[in-house]
Amino acid sequence: MSLCNSRNILLIGLLAALAACTPAEQDAGASEEMPAEVESLEGSRWQLAQLTVLGGHIFEPDDPSKYDLYFRSGDRLTGSSDCNDIQGSWFQEGETMRFEPFRVTRALCAPGSLHNNLMLYMMSVNGYRLEGDHLILTTPTEGVAIEYAPLK
Repeated sequence: MSLCNSRNILLIGLLAALAACTPAEQDAGASEEMPAEVESLEGSRWQLAQLTVLGGHIFEPDDPSKYDLYFRSGDRLTGSSDCNDIQGSWFQEGETMRFEPFRVTRALCAPGSLHNNLMLYMMSVNGYRLEGDHLILTTPTEGVAIEYAPLK
């Protein structure tokens, strides 16, 4: 067989293999590589559902409405942590979340309050995810999660 014929057979084989790839298969591969579009939290309001701390201990507030967050427009954050008010800015990019600056009033709440533990972790939030209709805030500390439910 001549060199020309070998090249032609190889070229025809490559073209046939490329033609076998349908556009649907090509699109499926492309969508796997592209990151999912992230929904902005702007305008959303949340109340604390539970706080998971080191050691896997889970705390649930007696009154979730005392622990709320409001992601306002202009990257402003407001809310409450039991007997204290929260103010600051929020920044969201992909699955990264941070609060900076993060200011909290310093009133002494009644015994049993989750305020101190919650604020300890809120100041170091570095990510988030949505699970169902719940917002999970994460920190660099393994196993710590701050779970909020939508405020209706």
